[in-house]
Amino acid sequence: MAALHLKEPGSLRSSGPALSAWGLIALLLGWSGVAPAQPGADATPAPGADIMIRSSVAGSTPWAEPGPSTAVPKWAQQSYRIYLQMKARANGGANRDADHMPDWSGLWTVDGSQGFTWDGPAVDRLARGLGPKSAQALLDHCWKGDTPEFPCKGWLLAALTPQYALRFREKLAAVTRDIEWDPLSDCLPPGFPRGALLDPFGRELIVTPKETWMTSQTLNDIRRIYTDGRGHTPIDESYPLWDGDSIGFWDGDTLVVHTLYVLSHVEMQRLQPSLSDEASFVERIKMTGPDTIEDDATIYDPLALRQPWHSVIRFVRQSSPHNHVNMYACDPNVYQTAQGGTDIILPGGSVTMKREYRDPSDVQEIGVDKVIEYGAKVLKGEAPKAPARP
Repeated sequence: MAALHLKEPGSLRSSGPALSAWGLIALLLGWSGVAPAQPGADATPAPGADIMIRSSVAGSTPWAEPGPSTAVPKWAQQSYRIYLQMKARANGGANRDADHMPDWSGLWTVDGSQGFTWDGPAVDRLARGLGPKSAQALLDHCWKGDTPEFPCKGWLLAALTPQYALRFREKLAAVTRDIEWDPLSDCLPPGFPRGALLDPFGRELIVTPKETWMTSQTLNDIRRIYTDGRGHTPIDESYPLWDGDSIGFWDGDTLVVHTLYVLSHVEMQRLQPSLSDEASFVERIKMTGPDTIEDDATIYDPLALRQPWHSVIRFVRQSSPHNHVNMYACDPNVYQTAQGGTDIILPGGSVTMKREYRDPSDVQEIGVDKVIEYGAKVLKGEAPKAPARP
């Protein structure tokens, strides 16, 4: 969870992963001084200046948000330049009111042909699955000896850098031994892009003129895309977030989005490669039929990818009667093994665990790294067999 601390007395703001005593007290008491995003921005600001956001309630106090000219880090400039070019072609984006928004109401899920992957139907059905068999197939097709071959046609279309190809290989090697870790089982958020785009659970797309929410049943995850004219969080105030920092505009009925500041090594899925904290994303989301929505999305990551990684994620409307989003909670009997895998205590079983402090800033990374460490031993022939399930 992103931490909070008191910047000054009476002012609560998001900060880095550390949690101060004052912030903890405020959080435990359930107090929040953060105003929700509401309609209405002031006139166009000077380059780099903040914009003032106003509620539609008469007499309400406005608040400042980063202006549209706020700079982004060097590593995100390629994707942001493409996003700004799209915005220029859309003449700055359409100004929408509540009576003229696309109707994306209802319950949606990822099309079944997507499987559990970014590439979806562009790769083999086995590559879209989970478990040891799929992991071994990826190893067999995407490496020649110790040499990675990415993009791996028909199996994984990401042009992984050598460092991240090795990390992926070690992860797959662990999974062939049935050692795989899922952050959801450890009560951690799915993160972006997994929660919003890849998990096969129910979701809602809540569209307003100034903000769009992509909600997911997985641990009640909510991704917020701001369309009120603001820019990204200033570089000197930024830090990685589970769902990143997303801004957007409307190009007709298409929502165009730019996202950055995502936590490193957020698990896209159990058999997908890791991304770095320099990943950024450009999306074009639109309804393509009465019961379908498509998200044309591209990942840019100078550390993990040699070239952008593109996909089209397709959502379909769920029409079963009396369906709604439920709260997906984690099973208290699920735990992480010493090797890093996710396991469960069966009825009548027991397990002795040693749990130490985990820094909230890298808790996700620690979970994945245990699996990577075990996978490296598998490749070297040094890994002991995983113990029997309790």
